[in-house]
Amino acid sequence: MQIGKAGVVAAGALATVAVMGSAATAAPAAGPAHADPVRTAATTLKQAAVQQAAGQALAAVQNVARGPQREVRQPLISIANGSALTTGAWQACGSASAQVVSAAVALRSPNTVLGDCANGNVLIRQNQVQGVISILDDTSVNALPIQVCGSNAAIAGVTAAVSSPATVVGDCFNANTYIVEPKEGAQKGPQSLVSLLSGSVVNAAAVQVCGSTASIVGVAAAVQSPTTVLGDCYNSNSTIQKRKDPAVIPLLSNQVLDILPLQTCASSGLLGQLGPALPIGSSAFVGGQCVSGGQKILD
Repeated sequence: MQIGKAGVVAAGALATVAVMGSAATAAPAAGPAHADPVRTAATTLKQAAVQQAAGQALAAVQNVARGPQREVRQPLISIANGSALTTGAWQACGSASAQVVSAAVALRSPNTVLGDCANGNVLIRQNQVQGVISILDDTSVNALPIQVCGSNAAIAGVTAAVSSPATVVGDCFNANTYIVEPKEGAQKGPQSLVSLLSGSVVNAAAVQVCGSTASIVGVAAAVQSPTTVLGDCYNSNSTIQKRKDPAVIPLLSNQVLDILPLQTCASSGLLGQLGPALPIGSSAFVGGQCVSGGQKILD
């Protein structure tokens, strides 16, 4: 837009030069004997206007040739710029679920979701300009993301489901992270001297109960209540595209720290996760994949 505007100014100014110059040339010359003060003053003003227009046109053309000049300034220290902090993202989707000192009772109450269930997922595009010392820039920190998807589950509570199927037709995504490299052609800043946990993933206790009857520090009981997910179950999977110009001293940068990723997928049993699960006549089915704690770091 800047170049376009400058071009218009230049064209307009040059047109002014052409028109006014022609008018000045066509004006009849007046000899000293017949000098008219009014005409002399008008001619002087006209010549001044022509010179001003020419100067403006020249300046506009020079600006177009040079283009915009922008200076990139690097901060001394940058902390958590472009980062994501997620704490306690909990989702019960197409499920009967009790969470945190509570009780849930489902009696002939089916739970159905015809689409996907997504909880605590993060997408970050890394920034080009980081500090001389970069700490936790372009980083995802996700603490205790919990998803109950197409399931009967108890999270520090009690759940009872009787003749209440839980069904999700789509996929279940929990705490998956994608950190991509800086945008191609983006303005590039100076390289950092030291980076600590920049462009990284830190997941703590990502829990997913998918197409299952399970308890996590609680009690889950299901009677004639099948759990079904027709898609995939993805929990705490991370993909990172590494920066092409990492810091001189990169410390745990573009890395994945995944602490206790926990997934119950198409499972039922008398002993769940840190608590009893009692499925009676309650089948568990997942039509797709069960993937938890996967990591990809791409150069």
